[in-house]
Amino acid sequence: MVKTDGDLTFDVMSSLSQATELIGQASSAKELLRNLETSFKAFGFDSFNLACHKADKHELALNPTLTNWPEPFMLDYERRCWADVDPTLARAARADGAFRWSVHDIHPDRRQRDYMEFLTSTPLRGGFALPLSRLPGTVSSVSVECHHDQVFAEWVPHALTVIANCAALKAEVLGLCRVKASVDESVHVRRLSGTQLEILKWAAGGKSNGDIALIINLSERVVKYHISECLKKLGVATRSQAVAVLIREGKL
Repeated sequence: MVKTDGDLTFDVMSSLSQATELIGQASSAKELLRNLETSFKAFGFDSFNLACHKADKHELALNPTLTNWPEPFMLDYERRCWADVDPTLARAARADGAFRWSVHDIHPDRRQRDYMEFLTSTPLRGGFALPLSRLPGTVSSVSVECHHDQVFAEWVPHALTVIANCAALKAEVLGLCRVKASVDESVHVRRLSGTQLEILKWAAGGKSNGDIALIINLSERVVKYHISECLKKLGVATRSQAVAVLIREGKL
C-alpha cells in the first residue's frame, strides 16, 4: 500500500503510474470496476462512487457510473434522502476543489448532523469528494472513503483525481457514460396533477409518505402511487430528483 501521509516520492509516482495503466487495460465495465477498486485500495481507500456527466448533485450519488458501495447502503441512502444534505455532494457539484470530510466533523445544520450520525453506524470514517472533468451543463465527481482514521498528505487528492479522471475517460470509451439530452422540464411539470404537486411540496419539506397521507387525508398506498407517477412524468428516479425539478422550475 502507498504511504499516503508522507512526501511525494518516486515510489508514489510509480504506484500512480501503475494505477492508471491498470485502469487503461480494462475491457469491460466489470473489469474497470475491479481495477479501479484495486487502484484506490492501493492508496488506502476502501470504497468509491464515480459519477460522470450527471444532471445534478443528486445523480452523483444515486445514479453513479461505477461504484462499490454496498446495495443496502445505497438503498438506505436513497430512502432517507441523504442526498439532500450530504455536504460532499454540494461541494463536488460546485467544482470548487477537493473536499475532505470525516465523521468527526461538526455541522450546524441538524439534518447534516443526523447524516454524520448515520455514517458513524457504518464502517466509513472519512474520505474525499473530488470534482472531475465534465461536459457543459453536467456535473462529475468521485467520492472515495476509508474505514479508518488516517492522515493524508497534500498530494493525495491530486493523485486520486488523476486516477478518477483516467477511469472516467475509460468509462466513456466503454460506453458507460450516458449523457441525457436536455429537455424542457416545465413540460413535464405541467403534466403533474394538483394533488401530485401538493404531495411533492410536502415531500420537499421532509415529510414521509405516512405524514403526507395524514395531512392531505389520503391512504399511504395512494400517496405512494402518486409519487411513483410523479417520478414517471418527470423522468427521474427518486423523489429527491423530483423535488429538484420543481425547485428549478420555481414551483417550490
